[in-house]
Amino acid sequence: MVKVVEDKVSVDIVSANNVESELRDVPGAPWLKWSLHIYPLGQNNESAFIGVFIRIVGGRANVNATFHIRGAYYNRDYRYPFCQEFNDGEEHGYEDWYSNVGIKNGNTSKDKPCTVTCSATLTLNLIKLAPIMLHELIDESKPHCSDARVTIGMDEIKVQRGFLSMISPVFHAMFSPETKESKTGVVKITDFTVATVRNALDYCYGVDLNVDTVEEVIDMLRFYDKYDIQPTIAKLEARLKELMNTSNFAPIAAYAWQYSREMLQAECGRMFHKNMTVLACHLDFVVLDPVIVSGVLKEGLKSTGVTIPEASD
Repeated sequence: MVKVVEDKVSVDIVSANNVESELRDVPGAPWLKWSLHIYPLGQNNESAFIGVFIRIVGGRANVNATFHIRGAYYNRDYRYPFCQEFNDGEEHGYEDWYSNVGIKNGNTSKDKPCTVTCSATLTLNLIKLAPIMLHELIDESKPHCSDARVTIGMDEIKVQRGFLSMISPVFHAMFSPETKESKTGVVKITDFTVATVRNALDYCYGVDLNVDTVEEVIDMLRFYDKYDIQPTIAKLEARLKELMNTSNFAPIAAYAWQYSREMLQAECGRMFHKNMTVLACHLDFVVLDPVIVSGVLKEGLKSTGVTIPEASD
């Protein structure tokens, strides 16, 4: 994986003394730092040229840079390109970059400095690591990985109350001190199937989940709504928007209006307007609650730019 970042730093030369910039963070690469080093009389203090060098700390980088001098005796732009591969801690540059006669003649001072600017493009070759999924860290055979149970009828799913409390304010309240769930370690769920609960929890654990229908996705969304797990709602609703077609339109519309999801409602309106002939005669749409049908029709009109007046009392 290649990452390219840019940065710029300037250093003022006011005498023949060596000067350097602060060791600065490379933007977008917090592990990496760089600095500009100026040797007005060269690194040996005997040269007839200014030495300019870059130092890289924290890792490897390929640097393409331009050095530019301006000010005092140096009253015109002078630019020179530079390209070098750096290892951690290395310093590279030009020993004989530009004449230092003006510096030797005392033509620079605090009041009349000359400024060297380095504009650098750093190319970083990164090793991309695939993230580990939460479920890969869980071993149900180890007691500390599960300290509670979710029961659905005769079925049960082992869970970690700390994790559920972290992702859901509802579960957090359930496992607060002195609650029945806190004392027994058991959460009873009666309004969802075991398949829905397992799918919903597995998705939170990062399991690569496959489901057969949008109805299963909507059941998961209902679970997340009840237990107020917002990030999963946003992610799955965006997926419903992508999946929406004339065949699965009705259940998505029913969900959108039951839970007042404006983004999905607007998408339903656009879908209906584009496929009016098919959807208007589709049995699943026709049998929807009249409030939903009316809402879809209004959103369809709104998708064309029509402003619908508010209903009068």
